Amino acid sequence: MNDNHDNDTVYRVMVKMRIHPGMERDFEKTWRDIAATIARHPANVAQSMAKSPDEDGVYYVTSDWRNKERFHEFEHSPEHAANRMRLDPYRDPAGTSMTPMYVSSSYTSTPQAGRVRVALYLNEPENDKGSIENAYHQISTTLRGRTGLRGNELLRSLRDPRRYAVLSEWDDVTTYREWERSPEHLPTTSPLARYHDKGLGIFGSYEVLAAY
Repeated sequence: MNDNHDNDTVYRVMVKMRIHPGMERDFEKTWRDIAATIARHPANVAQSMAKSPDEDGVYYVTSDWRNKERFHEFEHSPEHAANRMRLDPYRDPAGTSMTPMYVSSSYTSTPQAGRVRVALYLNEPENDKGSIENAYHQISTTLRGRTGLRGNELLRSLRDPRRYAVLSEWDDVTTYREWERSPEHLPTTSPLARYHDKGLGIFGSYEVLAAY
């Protein structure tokens, strides 16, 4: 399949992992050790680890790469195989999944521990192409300058181009909860409401534990 992306498009890989009970702290330390070595790879752009406040032991590890080809080179390297072996004792195979995507649009700042990431999952009808991207830009323009909002990104799935995710980053849990409970929250985000992907749980919120 031709994905119509050039070699300068950032390629993002998001891995969801469920860690065995009682092993979370050791997992976090091991991931940080691994991330420090990956950060030296010339094709790696950024990495982050986020822990769900609602699901016990669930983490999202995200890494950005200069392009798809460079990531696959790393994916098939002995270094990557060694990293997976170090993480395998901590994670439940049934609770592990990987989602590759391209970064379509971005309003971001440097990630920092303690911030909150929110993922909103969307599904675009076949006969309504471009509508999610238009609604995303409309909402992002309205939210620009919102207190506590550090930035957001629109992502499109590589496996199914009709599926999208919007990732937003907030200063901390308090500022995100204030926005979530504010009277303007639902009216502002309503242009995307009809695209909510209920099969994926619509959205998830996560606290950033570490970032490189």
